[in-house]
Amino acid sequence: MAWGGSSVGRASRSQCEGRGFDPLPLHQFLLGCLLALCSAVAAAQSPAASWHEIQQRGVLRVGTTGDYAPYSLRDAADRYTGADIALARELALGLGLRVQFVPTTWRDLQDDARAGRFDIAIGGISITAGRRQYAYFSDPYLNDSKQPVVRCGEEQRYDTRAEINAPMVRLIVNPGGTNESFARAQFPQATLSVHADNLGVFDEIRAGHADVMVTDGVEAALQQRRKQGLCAVKVSGRWAAAGKAILLPQDAALRDVLNAQLRHLGGARMYTRRLQPWLDDAAWTGPRAARELATLIDERLALVTEVARYKWNTGAAIEDPAREQVLLDSLRQRAAPLGVAAAVVERFFTAQIEAAKQLQRELHARWRREHREKFPGIADLATTIRPGIDRVTGDMLAALAQWQTAQGVTLPPASTLAGISAGAVRLARAPLLAPGT
Repeated sequence: MAWGGSSVGRASRSQCEGRGFDPLPLHQFLLGCLLALCSAVAAAQSPAASWHEIQQRGVLRVGTTGDYAPYSLRDAADRYTGADIALARELALGLGLRVQFVPTTWRDLQDDARAGRFDIAIGGISITAGRRQYAYFSDPYLNDSKQPVVRCGEEQRYDTRAEINAPMVRLIVNPGGTNESFARAQFPQATLSVHADNLGVFDEIRAGHADVMVTDGVEAALQQRRKQGLCAVKVSGRWAAAGKAILLPQDAALRDVLNAQLRHLGGARMYTRRLQPWLDDAAWTGPRAARELATLIDERLALVTEVARYKWNTGAAIEDPAREQVLLDSLRQRAAPLGVAAAVVERFFTAQIEAAKQLQRELHARWRREHREKFPGIADLATTIRPGIDRVTGDMLAALAQWQTAQGVTLPPASTLAGISAGAVRLARAPLLAPGT
């Protein structure tokens, strides 16, 4: 199943040569352009997987930019958080699939889709006519519109399109998405700069290097909640109203199952409720170690869902007391050189073990109710899943050395696993919370 029609643009000589280099001899130039053109054709014609092929594979490859709070954020260790990351995990679990996140960018989204580098894409993606030319969309799970973000106190200077559309206004955008296309269409007179780092755009406004960013209303609200000197501007009407949805190949079967899962998860109303903790997350100002541990707890529980699938297929027992004791003994020994008290290790990792078992029991009970058969494409427990859990566990131990026994500190409010098992998340986080929180 292919993503949309394939139209290959012409490569100019300057594009083939690259800026800053001397022109190539003509025969080398022509050969290079021919190779580039062939690569573009091959990418454009690479078929994306159909729903049937995804089922056979057992893995849902999810493209996401990882640079767009509160939807999708990717850290330096390639860990993903955000409201749409949570949604992707729940969708994959409901479809009986293992989720695999694939990095992309707003500028490369179309090319990566056509090249079949992922099965679906998610992360605050707006439904647009241009994207409909090569892709389908799921039903929208959120509706939003464009809104300016400026330095607090300057809102009235930029609350109309005419005020922004002026040469003295320094407008800034991230590349390749609807923010850039909207800015170019609506504010041709403004002085426009395209900032490659989507996460750094707002720092440019704070630093006085730019005046305005016109972005989605959810992101505008998030920047205001951070209370770092930026405010969302109230405007008249809805600028460029658009739905947020899942981008997918032009495969009606895949679209139908995704829409069915979205309805099962509560649709737009439930998504709006689940988005709230991610907006609150922007205003959270706790210690870095607390955020690190909260992210690692999610990462470990995500791997536990794969343990549950493996044990569902093989019939292996959820309980393994001997292995649990060996793990705790090993962690106490490893913690001593880091200065982490044995009692802290015992309390924290016992909670992780119990949370993992609770999650597995909940999933097995769910799958019995659903009369699930064996899952295709499961990862191997010994060679893939456990090494992954061991890596996360080691990272947790290092983060605990920074955390120690801090009192009265809360954790970030959002979790990408809360929709799968809020109880397991609470249990795993409990040792880090002060009494009564």
